[in-house]
Amino acid sequence: MKHFFLTIIIVATLSGCSKQPTTNAPESTAKATESDGDGAGEAIQLNEGLGLFLHPKLRKAIALETAEVAEEQVEPEFTVNLHVIQGADTSIKKISLNAGTGVEANGWLSAEKAARIQPGQKVLLRKDSPASEVLESGVVKRIEKSPYAMLGDFEIVVETATPFDTGTRLVATIQSPAGEAGPVVPRSALLKTAEGFFVYTINDDSFLRTPVTVGAMNDKFVEIKDGLYSGDQIVSSPVNSLWMAELQLLRGGKSCTCGH
Repeated sequence: MKHFFLTIIIVATLSGCSKQPTTNAPESTAKATESDGDGAGEAIQLNEGLGLFLHPKLRKAIALETAEVAEEQVEPEFTVNLHVIQGADTSIKKISLNAGTGVEANGWLSAEKAARIQPGQKVLLRKDSPASEVLESGVVKRIEKSPYAMLGDFEIVVETATPFDTGTRLVATIQSPAGEAGPVVPRSALLKTAEGFFVYTINDDSFLRTPVTVGAMNDKFVEIKDGLYSGDQIVSSPVNSLWMAELQLLRGGKSCTCGH
């Protein structure tokens, strides 16, 4: 919701620019101009090769934050949807069959993710519900090649002592060992579009959308394989609002001047 309201601030500034100028701006430049009574001038401007310029007052209004690309190890983390296939409600049958009393849930993984998991590895479990925040522990019982290609390449079976009933849907969070240290950015700095992953780098007084190749990631950091170097300055938040502003200017094409 925070990014939604920040986006509204920028789009509102841009949407007020409806009067067409008498002369056209260069094709490589798109502008949004506001008049706030103190000569604020151009609030937003997009210059080819330089990036997106925002007036300092607008940067403050959207609470723009920056960070430095650090060099750290990232412990890869991903989630898997599971379905309890042997729940606590069948414990009597399991005891009578001498099959143990653990609850089992299964799910499907790509070969890439399956390669990061080993039997015996610990996982965190929660019910697949927006209101569920309680984390329970579990362990990977086995990883097997799936005969059903449409469901995924590999089946994962997780065992837990938590008494989930059969049919319960779970989300498992799995964390793998960290690799070598490399350039990393905050997860909030990463922008994903139909064209790939991007980060807004600081280019003098502008913000340049820069394509990056990502590696391991978790809920806090993203490893950058290519596109950035340690020490580079980037925007850590709110990148979605910058992207919306850039799209608005790109779609608008030529410059526009506010009439208020």
